[in-house]
Amino acid sequence: MGEDDMSTIRKVDPNNYNIPMKGNSMLHRNLEWYATEDDKILGVVLQDLIDKDYSWVMLTDTPEDTPGFCAVNMDSSLSSQEEATRILHKEMLEYHKGMGG
Repeated sequence: MGEDDMSTIRKVDPNNYNIPMKGNSMLHRNLEWYATEDDKILGVVLQDLIDKDYSWVMLTDTPEDTPGFCAVNMDSSLSSQEEATRILHKEMLEYHKGMGG
C-alpha cells in the first residue's frame, strides 16, 4: 500500500456522525476514529483495558431509510495500536474499492 493510498483515509471526530456510543468505558477505550474521504466508511481503533490488547471495527452507512452506521468487519487481540491501525486502514481501503470508491 503506497503513501497515496492512505490519503483516502483521515482522522475524524466521531461526534460528527450518527453513531450510538455503547459499551462499558471500564472495559475498552476508543483511541482513534477514521473515515474515507467520502465518509462512506468509518473505522475505530480500540484498546481492551482488561487484556491490554487492541481491536478495530469498520462501519458503513446503513440503508437510506435507517439513520446511522453498522459494523461490517472487525478484528481483536492485536498486539499494538499501530498494528490495529495499519490493518484497519488496509481493510477500509479494500472495502471502499469493492464499493466502487
